[in-house]
Amino acid sequence: MPPRPGLTGPPPTRVAGPSGPWHPVRDALRDRGYALVHAQVGDWLPVAGDDRAVERLLGHEAGRLDTIGGAGARDRFTVSRLLLKYAAGALLDAEPADLELARGPNGRPYLRGFSRFEITLSHTGRTVAVGLSGLGPIGVDVEQPGRPAYATGLAEDICTPYERSVLDWLPPEDRNAAVIRLWTLKEAYSKALGLGTRLSFRSFGFTTPATDGTAPRLLKADGQPSDTGGWQFETHPLEGGCTLSAAVGPSAFASTGIQRAAEMVDQRLMRAVVRGPFDAHDGPTETRREQ
Repeated sequence: MPPRPGLTGPPPTRVAGPSGPWHPVRDALRDRGYALVHAQVGDWLPVAGDDRAVERLLGHEAGRLDTIGGAGARDRFTVSRLLLKYAAGALLDAEPADLELARGPNGRPYLRGFSRFEITLSHTGRTVAVGLSGLGPIGVDVEQPGRPAYATGLAEDICTPYERSVLDWLPPEDRNAAVIRLWTLKEAYSKALGLGTRLSFRSFGFTTPATDGTAPRLLKADGQPSDTGGWQFETHPLEGGCTLSAAVGPSAFASTGIQRAAEMVDQRLMRAVVRGPFDAHDGPTETRREQ
């Protein structure tokens, strides 16, 4: 059953590698219609360090690695894609390498051929997170602890006057974490809407952290409650102190369940599109590449 309105859902599932665990992720999709997953970059480095496997799994995105400066940034990029593809593969009964990540005109990521399956991803430091939804739009954002946020100019850039006044009433030791929470919530919402930086973060707000387990609530710029239109928001602490926030849109698809890959396309044709031509007798084969 979906969570009761107003309550934050179960914590995101940590996945330590391609072997999972995936059953909590499948259970989350079945019970709530969406799943939140996170991982540590180091857990996936054995896979990320295999150049041939990475090239196969990243597909057309493998070429982007050469344009990313710094080993840490490349690791985050690679692991975030691996986590997304393995999680989606577990939910769609598809091979991760057969799933192609693409971006729409607004920059929002999607999986080719799965128009009723929404995805999102985020990474910071050594932590990566993804969201997957069979309901409608979804956005996640993750931020590492200790990042200076209060009294650095960030609060003035992203908070409404009402939010800033509330922050000033909090104990000084709680203010920085509160700004990070608001920041990640707004990033997640803007990602889910597909607006990114085009959405002014000072045009809407959220409630300050609650102690009764209630989920964040959307506010107007003046602090008055806003009609959420069916949107759901949540924030979770992760291992190591990171903050993960998610925005889950209302159901936009017919309630027919998630279509698995095998129900949608011919698997041999899918592999041919992603990997290259196949032999009619022997099945799919890898396209040769010059050494």
